[in-house]
Amino acid sequence: MTKKTSRIIAIVMLVIAVVFVGYAFNHPEGTWPWSNRVTLPFYAIYIVIMVTLFIAPFRKK
Repeated sequence: MTKKTSRIIAIVMLVIAVVFVGYAFNHPEGTWPWSNRVTLPFYAIYIVIMVTLFIAPFRKK
């Protein structure tokens, strides 16, 4: 994966996350059908992938 592709994917993921949080704050009645024990690991994995895609292009080989 190229640096540019990695950054574009990370930026798209960040935009999706911001839109999701904005929607979630304005619609508290919309909840996931499962507990937070399932939801929070999904959020954590999403954030780890996004941060990795931002950082990966700066690593030296």
